[in-house]
Amino acid sequence: MAQQASTTAPPQRDAPTTATVRTLTDTESGLTAAIVETIQAIDRDRWNALVERADLGTVFHRYEWLEAVERGLNSPARHIVIEKDTNLIGLFPNFIVDLPKTPFYRLSSIYPGFGGPLLTTDVADSLEIVLEAIPASCDGRTIVHEIRACNPNFLRYNDRLEAEGYDSGRVSGRFLLNLEKGYDRVFDEMSSSKRRAIRRGREQEYEIVAAELTQSNLRQFYRKYKQHMENVGGKIYPFSFFEQLAGMDDRILLPMLYVDGEYAGGFVELLNDEQNTVHGFFAGVPSDFFEYHASELLYDYVFQWAIDNGYETYDFGGGGADFEDGAFQFKEEFGGELVPNLYWERGTNPAWKVVETGRSLYNRYNYGTD
Repeated sequence: MAQQASTTAPPQRDAPTTATVRTLTDTESGLTAAIVETIQAIDRDRWNALVERADLGTVFHRYEWLEAVERGLNSPARHIVIEKDTNLIGLFPNFIVDLPKTPFYRLSSIYPGFGGPLLTTDVADSLEIVLEAIPASCDGRTIVHEIRACNPNFLRYNDRLEAEGYDSGRVSGRFLLNLEKGYDRVFDEMSSSKRRAIRRGREQEYEIVAAELTQSNLRQFYRKYKQHMENVGGKIYPFSFFEQLAGMDDRILLPMLYVDGEYAGGFVELLNDEQNTVHGFFAGVPSDFFEYHASELLYDYVFQWAIDNGYETYDFGGGGADFEDGAFQFKEEFGGELVPNLYWERGTNPAWKVVETGRSLYNRYNYGTD
């Protein structure tokens, strides 16, 4: 599943406790830009209405996801909003998050998840304004702005971003599975080992349920999720984050697997109705249940559920860029297509050049690439 990172959770920072809005720009054309330091400063329905009418909107742009990141992870918000004559026409969600292996921070749109600007009218002027607002969103220790986008249509902004000093040189990817071809073709196009694992898994006594996001179910999932992430050396999100996800239960699928009556693990899937995509985001299947083909059974269930509910694509999350990596190979065998993630970075402080050079040397030494 998606998130791959360091072995320790980021240090907790104090989140804003008051609804703070800083107005930055008020143009003659009636466009106003402001930095919103907590999502609670904006009306939920007004925010989500723009996400739903924006062509590039995703579940990660929605109020509920941003609230879960802010409150569950204590990530300071620096959302940029654009209004025209008091009408909300654009938004650019951002959070201040750790810059791994450094004492600095980065401004990210969005982590965890994917972001990018949503601009519905006056696009050229709005994009210029939000990019000009980025430096004002960064304090002295926030030294770089990062845009992480999952929708390839964000490439429409590439030339403007590069003209403003953004670099798109980072490389990573994820696997996407086309669900429109139907379940039979999805199954037939898996590797023989994956089809065999699913068939063997079906031979045992098991049950998969789409569970409600109750406190009890979330805690049960979280125990296996934490065990799984400890086994693979991954980043462990605090339970407080999963508690916050209960506030967006209409956008979460929680399949839970029971083998011979014993809970064997589950997934947290995000329902991106805006783009007709299901995102595999968190996995909680420890190695104790690999012999029961727990992961394969859960994926098989999710594919069928997504097809039955009209979704067009399944997103496996981060696939990295190393064909020899075990997680890469595991996801590839389900028949998905490897597509690049979109990243843009722009330094907002001279210290970024030092960090960027160090990262390039590290990658060259360890992986033979820049």
